[in-house]
Amino acid sequence: AFIIVEGSAAVSRGGRRVATLGPGEHFGELSLLDGGPRTATVTAETPMRLLVIGQREFHWLLDEVPGLATKLRRSMAARIRDVDQKIYP
Repeated sequence: AFIIVEGSAAVSRGGRRVATLGPGEHFGELSLLDGGPRTATVTAETPMRLLVIGQREFHWLLDEVPGLATKLRRSMAARIRDVDQKIYP
């Protein structure tokens, strides 16, 4: 998983841009949660500094820092709602 410390990145699916991410936002967590393949391509738009979290550390953080797990759930729910609105306006 990656957390953006500085910079911005474009998120695309099927060659189509679907979002822009900036400082404080994250990506790559879905594969760590379910072991499945990635669902989007994230490309740096500016020079970036990232916090990189491996699978073992990611699961440890979710267990040990309940507030992080809550923030992650809310963020993922917001992404699902956003996609839902785009598909079913």
